[in-house]
Amino acid sequence: MFLVLTCDVRSVPVDKNTTFLDYFKKAKDLSGAAGMRRLNDARNGLKHAAGLPSADTVEQAVRDTFAFFDDNVPRVFDAPLWSVDTSYVIPQEEVRKWVSRASERFEADQGGAGLALLQLALLTTLRDPSWPYGSLLSKISRRETHLRKLSGTFRKIFDRSNFHVGEFSGQLDRLDDTVGALQDAMQWLVLGGSLHHYARFQALTPRNIFWGGDHEDEAAMERVLTSRDVVGRKPTREEFEFCRQFVVTTSLRKADIDAHVVPPSWRASDGG
Repeated sequence: MFLVLTCDVRSVPVDKNTTFLDYFKKAKDLSGAAGMRRLNDARNGLKHAAGLPSADTVEQAVRDTFAFFDDNVPRVFDAPLWSVDTSYVIPQEEVRKWVSRASERFEADQGGAGLALLQLALLTTLRDPSWPYGSLLSKISRRETHLRKLSGTFRKIFDRSNFHVGEFSGQLDRLDDTVGALQDAMQWLVLGGSLHHYARFQALTPRNIFWGGDHEDEAAMERVLTSRDVVGRKPTREEFEFCRQFVVTTSLRKADIDAHVVPPSWRASDGG
């Protein structure tokens, strides 16, 4: 597809008989033809002869592919490879903005801040979910359980020194944590995603921060992004890219759900 796009941008004529390696002859100045020939040979061997490539062949293909794009993206489009990412396909404008800022922070060697902004992007994606099909999914995915408030009420009403009251209150707190975790998991499962991916995203992104309501307050934003839990995180590129792709995938799933949420016919007719 990159070779097709290159020829299209340069107005180079191609037809249905153009083979994979023919594109390099038509585009002329693209580099990496030898590596792409190796990749194509391994692909054909797997597809047509069921020849499983060796681990060395796969590793070589990864290196060849990265080198191909790293050299040819700026050659064709006058932009570095790292500046091109899948965040462009995020349909929600505000989410796309936070993902873009997260990438900027990561490239500026502020990986922890990048992860924090990806966390904000995910929260923005899931905000006001408007779950379909009545109130069922809305109820099971609503984060607030009020169990902690009930626990605090017990402590106020009864003697704090009473062991049973303290034990019961502690059990309510633990139940609140459990129910909250189940609701988080249910929300993600409703979106049709992988709970394991969600768990890894949570493990990588900061947990000891709080996002307030005004995200345009630069001073408040910097206080969050320079907090200890944020600054202390030093993600690898693979870890950051995993979290970024997780947000992209979630935003697309959410947009797909929103596109199919329609009120029942008897309510749609009266505008209810």
